[in-house]
Amino acid sequence: DDGSYLASFVAEQVGEAKLSVSINGHQLRGSPYSIVVCRNYPAIDKPSKIVNNNGSMGEPWGVAFGNNGLWAVADWFKDCAYILNDKDELIKRFGRKGSANGQFSNPCGVSFDSHNNLFIADAGNHRIQKFYVNGNYLLQFGSVGSSDGQLQHPCGVVVH
Repeated sequence: DDGSYLASFVAEQVGEAKLSVSINGHQLRGSPYSIVVCRNYPAIDKPSKIVNNNGSMGEPWGVAFGNNGLWAVADWFKDCAYILNDKDELIKRFGRKGSANGQFSNPCGVSFDSHNNLFIADAGNHRIQKFYVNGNYLLQFGSVGSSDGQLQHPCGVVVH
């Protein structure tokens, strides 16, 4: 009714690709789009079962999968992160509201490195924090600003 469409596709391989979109034979403005296709992960079908003594997740924003079967979620609303196993069982919840090492103010982006260390974009504190796979704090970088080494509300992080 509002002119919006929802389209889905299944990519044949991972890597860089071009996505061309046509409606009734007319190519959509801006199409083809450059996209990056990532590995296919199983759907997370029951995020509500991820609970601990503080209740269920508040507002999960970022999700990342490690190469060891673990995965992590950043919770924007509860200012924490969760580490789960491949059976969707909670291994650890860590972090709380604040600006000290290991604390968060609206965490959002999450990424694992090849050693399964976890990087979390801490938007409200204008920094990226790095944690061991067990959730223990390792280091941080960034501060508020627009100069070299400074960030403004980072909401994504990708580590290769």
